[in-house]
Amino acid sequence: MASLRIVVALSVGALVPVLDASELVAAQAELLRAVAQSPSLGAAARRVTAAQARVDSAGRLPDPEVEGMFSRMDGPMGARSTMYEMNVRQPLPRRGERAAGRDRAAAGVAMADADYALMAGEMAADTAMALAEAGAAQARIALLETQLGRLQSVSRSVEVRLSAGSSVRLADRLAIETRVASMQLMIEEERRMADDALAEARGRLGLAPEAALPDFAAPTVAEISVSDAAALQMATARVGEASAMVKMAHASARPMTAVGLRLERERMAMGDEDTIGVAFMSEIPWRSRRYAAADARAAGADRSAAQAEGEAARYRIQSSLTRVGRAGRLAATARRLGDETLTRLDAEYDSLVQSAGVAGAGASAIFEIVELLEKATDAKLRIIQADLGFDLARAELWRYAPVSLFPLTLNSSLP
Repeated sequence: MASLRIVVALSVGALVPVLDASELVAAQAELLRAVAQSPSLGAAARRVTAAQARVDSAGRLPDPEVEGMFSRMDGPMGARSTMYEMNVRQPLPRRGERAAGRDRAAAGVAMADADYALMAGEMAADTAMALAEAGAAQARIALLETQLGRLQSVSRSVEVRLSAGSSVRLADRLAIETRVASMQLMIEEERRMADDALAEARGRLGLAPEAALPDFAAPTVAEISVSDAAALQMATARVGEASAMVKMAHASARPMTAVGLRLERERMAMGDEDTIGVAFMSEIPWRSRRYAAADARAAGADRSAAQAEGEAARYRIQSSLTRVGRAGRLAATARRLGDETLTRLDAEYDSLVQSAGVAGAGASAIFEIVELLEKATDAKLRIIQADLGFDLARAELWRYAPVSLFPLTLNSSLP
């Protein structure tokens, strides 16, 4: 029988490929293109377009108003007169209202941009996690199928010994068959997990069941900048919107005014009489100041909440970065200890073969070899699991990737 390292020949590099810089960028670009083409991101991109269009209508001036009037007067002693009147009035915005409206529209664009990047990061992270889960399941399937083939070979060897009347017991064969059945069930469970993970990735991307998926990709720790993260951009945009709402609340406490031009002609028996006048109108800010103070307090509370959300996002990002470091160290330790374990199992296997005289001679030697194979498989499974944890931690970094990684130009659904 070959060395145990051949039995578990699936390398760690099959799960965590070593990519150069250009290949890493290409893998990231492929994943981001798939994310940008999803229906959910298409809707978010259109919300950005809508927010940008609202900027043109922000801080608008009210339309002028025109009022016409006709009246007839019948007085005593047959006095009669006809009056024509036209008023042209221009309502004026409250002081600071237009600037506050423009600030709010600009904050709306910033929020839409941040929301798009935030949604793209969430989708990229969830998709990458699903791809990592599927890749780990496929790696476990390959490893378990190798182990299953060895167990089936041992089972056939036991069958031959039983038919030849050797000392191998029937219970030994049944025990091996039980292990084979258990291994087959494990493989089927792993296949289901892999299929479920791939289906989840396709569902998040809005792809058909038969559509191809991008390869796993994740940003590096060096690419993450706390100040450029979409979560921080969203918090900053909300602070800007709340500040604009404070300005609007203060503006609403000021009176609304209007100026107008009044033209009047009165026709009487003694001759026509023309009148030209200038009008000015102003509200009395009696109740509005109290309401405006309440709106300003509410907007100030919203601004404080947005600032707190920004601080919380900073802590989450720092926590994710440290989690990647811990997962990477654990994966490296698992690979090192796994290699050392396989080396010891190799030595134990060689000692077993030498003591038995002939590889696989006797029922006890067979079962010891089976135990060694299972130990080697278990060591490799631990390495795969550690690498999966590292991949999941790296995939989560998509949630905090810089906004510049999610340009709207990647989305083809925009008009």
